[in-house]
Amino acid sequence: MKNIVKSAAAVVLAGALLCASGCSDTKWSFKTDSKALSNGVWIYYTFEGVSDALAKVQETDVKATLDSIDFEKDKIENKIAKDWAYAEAKKKELRYLTLDKLASDLKAEVTDESYNSAKSMYSSIYKSYYSEMFEKLGVSEESYCQANAMPGLLSDAVFEKIYGKAGTKEVSDKDVEAYFVDNYVSYYYTYCDLTTSTDASSESSGTVEAAQRLDAETIAKYQENMTKYANMLNNGGKTTDDVTEEYKKDFNVETALTASDTTPKSNLSTTNEVYKAILDAAEGKAFTKEINDKLYMIYRFDIKEKAKDIKSNDDATEDDTKTISRETVVKNMKSEEFNKYLDEEQKNLKYTRNDACIHKYDVLRTVSILKG
Repeated sequence: MKNIVKSAAAVVLAGALLCASGCSDTKWSFKTDSKALSNGVWIYYTFEGVSDALAKVQETDVKATLDSIDFEKDKIENKIAKDWAYAEAKKKELRYLTLDKLASDLKAEVTDESYNSAKSMYSSIYKSYYSEMFEKLGVSEESYCQANAMPGLLSDAVFEKIYGKAGTKEVSDKDVEAYFVDNYVSYYYTYCDLTTSTDASSESSGTVEAAQRLDAETIAKYQENMTKYANMLNNGGKTTDDVTEEYKKDFNVETALTASDTTPKSNLSTTNEVYKAILDAAEGKAFTKEINDKLYMIYRFDIKEKAKDIKSNDDATEDDTKTISRETVVKNMKSEEFNKYLDEEQKNLKYTRNDACIHKYDVLRTVSILKG
């Protein structure tokens, strides 16, 4: 009789334990006191973790595919692949929660208007490319939009509360201008090809002939044009817009071959010969140069003059094409400091992990579904 009672009690206990695990709430993954992230957001980040794992393997094995990686045995950076992918997914979850907490602490608001604007773009991407795959994984359109849009929007809002006008570490206009002058380059160039273009018909037939250099008379004419454009800027009191219009007339085209930008110097790789020529150029002095069978007229603006175009986004008008965003300059100026700050805040973040959700929707499940 005692044995029967014990057996019955064991069955009841086992059933209770099974219900406790099987009936656990798996709708959220990680949470803080104020924010819980959904299982859909977590699944999406495991998808990104798996994608990042594949990309990491392909750095040393370009032929690697998802099917060729054993996520339970192969290693990435001395971690089992599934653990590496999990760690990447977890980092993204915690960064999201860190930003949410900081936004709450600093009263940095993400408006419905800004989220809905971003959501519109991501919803379109989801519906056009990913709906079938993500529905299999269990990532809803809303989860996809939140996972992609909210961290960036929260980051912008927090950044502005720290470094923006009246922020806790407000950056002065003087410091913004000084940073801009020291670290940015502004340029314009136009160019023409000194070789014949490839015949598309010969390329399709597999008998592509090497491009031939243009005749001397044509090249001399092009050199004359480019020299004229340089003189227009150096001595003629003309603008780059004037040069563009002159180019269209000289080459009888509707669209001139030109490029212009105002960007951090670090964005211009010196392995690119055109960028190297720009960085080596004197400000306010246009010149011509042949690079890789193309003839260029290159002009580097006076960066101190360009600094006068720095304006806050709130002060810029829609038709003001010359405005340089103050917010963008400050982001470039403070991005490294800001990221270190976020890393420290993330280390100290107090959160809860929902094991029931994490185990149910683990990396191996994502891999299995993706492999089909």
